[in-house]
Amino acid sequence: MAGKSDNRTVLITGAGGALGAALSRECSARRFNTIMLDNDGKALESAWDSIAGAGLKEPFLHPLDLATSGPEQFEQLLSAICSEFKGLDGIVHCAASFKGLRPLDQTPPVQWLEQIQVNLNAAWLLSITCLPMLKRSSSSFLYFLLEDLEKMKSGYWGAYGVSKQALYTLVHQFAAECVASSVQVLGINPGPFTSPLRAEAYHAEDPRSLPDPALIAQGICGLMTGELESSGLMVDLSDQRAL
Repeated sequence: MAGKSDNRTVLITGAGGALGAALSRECSARRFNTIMLDNDGKALESAWDSIAGAGLKEPFLHPLDLATSGPEQFEQLLSAICSEFKGLDGIVHCAASFKGLRPLDQTPPVQWLEQIQVNLNAAWLLSITCLPMLKRSSSSFLYFLLEDLEKMKSGYWGAYGVSKQALYTLVHQFAAECVASSVQVLGINPGPFTSPLRAEAYHAEDPRSLPDPALIAQGICGLMTGELESSGLMVDLSDQRAL
């Protein structure tokens, strides 16, 4: 993945969230053409203001709700990328839906379906929509954020845990099918970091005891550029070793 970031384009989903915003900022600092996608327009604008206010390369905002988007919306996104940037060099799936810990039999069906849609279905659909363009890049990447998968097998993680386990399998399938292409496929466990999503599960945890998402963003960008090498398909950024 090594190479100059200028004129390389990366799409980040969940870019209004803690890690997505930090990663967008890091990519802009490294002069990627950064496309920020999120359903929260205010969060996107706030992140954009912070990046632009720091004098970094201004990102491109694309508000989109992954919970309700289908093939037509993703094709429109791809068309906008083609028109604005002429190509795409990478996707980082940071978007996640998590409604807190609860028993399976107390999970509202609408919440279950939304979490599976955002965390798994949309990641697959967006990836296959953009895959032909990624394959045209001489050096591209397709990154999926995972979790501590053993923890996800325990009770109360519900659709979030199920979707992360399924995403693990999806990473392996994409990697097997892209092995002869220029696309680097990775599953990344970022480890714990300060975020509102984590606070939904760990109410008593002091967020000041956790790493800043900016540190995780630096690790992900290191993988993009080849500064941080991966010896396997799964990368654990909490201790910088392949799973």
